[in-house]
Amino acid sequence: MSKRFLSTVVATGVAAVSFVALGPAGTAGAAPLVCEPGYKSASWTSLDKSWVITHAKQINIPKNGTGSYTKTATYRKTVSSGREVTGGASYSANWVISSMDAHVSGTLSKAGEKTKEKSESVTFNFNKPGVYVVFSGVKKASGYYTAKTCNSKGTGFGKKGYGKARSWSVQAEGAVKCTESPKKGTVKRAAKAYC
Repeated sequence: MSKRFLSTVVATGVAAVSFVALGPAGTAGAAPLVCEPGYKSASWTSLDKSWVITHAKQINIPKNGTGSYTKTATYRKTVSSGREVTGGASYSANWVISSMDAHVSGTLSKAGEKTKEKSESVTFNFNKPGVYVVFSGVKKASGYYTAKTCNSKGTGFGKKGYGKARSWSVQAEGAVKCTESPKKGTVKRAAKAYC
């Protein structure tokens, strides 16, 4: 193969490659794909998780009454799982709760569920005399969401919706002595409000 012929082949190859690369120039004006059509997304603000005491009762353990006992904690508050719509498109409560679940630790209860609204039995080992609060509580999660859906062409998001959601996880029960100083953010600290 002569050097002259080789140069011609290489030059032709480059031209062909260049032609293929510039081929889609006719679609340059089309909007780029930014999301999968139908994909739903939500952003969250003011997400908060805190203990809520759902059942509590103050009791007195005498000096000769220590040991493991089962006591009745009176119903105090209900925590429900669901969402409120502020405006825009309406997204299902279950989808909203699932989205919030992905942003907080712990598995949240499904939309429509609520904590028990009757007294509960709590078993605890009272090893010292004194005034206690027996309790049952849950870790409540809440926050504000902005939801949106990718359009049918995948070129942007629309169908925006706004609102607030709440749910709960991690149920706990026990007792706290009213002279204790539990750490902030613990279930025992929340229960001390009933001392």
